[in-house]
Amino acid sequence: MSTTANLNSIWNFKTPKRRFWNLFLFWKSQSKNQAKIPTPKHITKSCKGLELKGNKIKTILYSTDLALIENNDADALLAVYPFPPSIQIIKTLIAFSNRPVICGIGGGMTQGDYAIEIAIQAQKYGAAAVIVNQPFKNEDIARLKQQLSIPIISSVSTLNFDFDQRIQAGVSCFNVTGGPNTVALVEHIQRHYPNFPIISTGGKTFDSLYNIVDKKISAVILTPPSNAELFRSIMDNYRQG
Repeated sequence: MSTTANLNSIWNFKTPKRRFWNLFLFWKSQSKNQAKIPTPKHITKSCKGLELKGNKIKTILYSTDLALIENNDADALLAVYPFPPSIQIIKTLIAFSNRPVICGIGGGMTQGDYAIEIAIQAQKYGAAAVIVNQPFKNEDIARLKQQLSIPIISSVSTLNFDFDQRIQAGVSCFNVTGGPNTVALVEHIQRHYPNFPIISTGGKTFDSLYNIVDKKISAVILTPPSNAELFRSIMDNYRQG
């Protein structure tokens, strides 16, 4: 797949050892009117697209940081975090982001009635989809399916998982988060469920993004650097003049 590198993107630097955002260039080469940190559209051209609220989604930003959300042009937002889901956070992100938001509703610490109520409220406030972690119970997914009109996405992180039961419970997309086994997990799902939508994390390097996008998944999830990492790169450029 031939590409043209976009030097203004924090994701588009090929390096075998360092994270792609470590080579972020402060956007002095951009035009003064360009405020966005662009996503690597040339990488995602192979993605098939995930339909959410009438939009074809190919890039999903994994962040709850309002500054990064404001200055990024990904197609959608993945709002998950290592705390119990909060309807106040969900409302704020949906109102602020001006793009489809996939809302985490639980799976580990949060199960049952509370997670289902959060999902119902998320749909009420305009969520494009809800996402559950691997430990979420299939019987609760079936209950969700009866009460929601938006898609239910399930994260999967291991091959030792009953994909059939998950699909039968009512999920309409898998989110693959398999770390170093991500590509193998994507291949497994595609082999056994060839028409089932898949989104996946893109990894931490330029090469890992290529490897997963080449599998023709529906959409790729991009994890941006923290504000501290971005400022470190910017200050390094300032120091170098």
